[in-house]
Amino acid sequence: MMFVCLSTDISYAHIPQDNTILVQEWKNTQNNVKIQFSYIPKKPLVYTDTDLIFSIQDPTNGSHIKDLVASITITKNDKILFKFNNVDIPNGDLSLKVRFLEDGNYQVISQISSMDNIALALASFDILVPLQPFGKFDVDSLISSLIPAGSVAIGLSSIVIVLILILRKRGKASKTS
Repeated sequence: MMFVCLSTDISYAHIPQDNTILVQEWKNTQNNVKIQFSYIPKKPLVYTDTDLIFSIQDPTNGSHIKDLVASITITKNDKILFKFNNVDIPNGDLSLKVRFLEDGNYQVISQISSMDNIALALASFDILVPLQPFGKFDVDSLISSLIPAGSVAIGLSSIVIVLILILRKRGKASKTS
């Protein structure tokens, strides 16, 4: 049984500087490498794309380390669910889209190497995909989708009421003349 569905979309984007995003960090002082990892949304939903974002930097000055290669493995309960092998990271940032097919605790293992195949870092990060008893909606996403829908419903209702009032007024005016 496959627990993770991965898309082939690979993009390169830096981790957003947002206080609501949890950033996990791993440092290797021997090889002078810092890996930052985050994922969006903060609470991944089953069957919905989740962006896994990596930023590989020099820990002394925070500059991105360029021209790297990554192998990313996603596991759950010590079972390898999927691997991305030999993914180029030209500018120090990497973003991968994954789709989790069930809730639970996942581990993301990243192996970062230079283009010359010299290993620089091996790091592990955690992702919690929370239980979603109502399918792929959680309370936050439900509320955020109900507010715009409610606004549209109120707006359309107002238009219908105004049209009914105008039509009634015209009907009364035509009966009196």
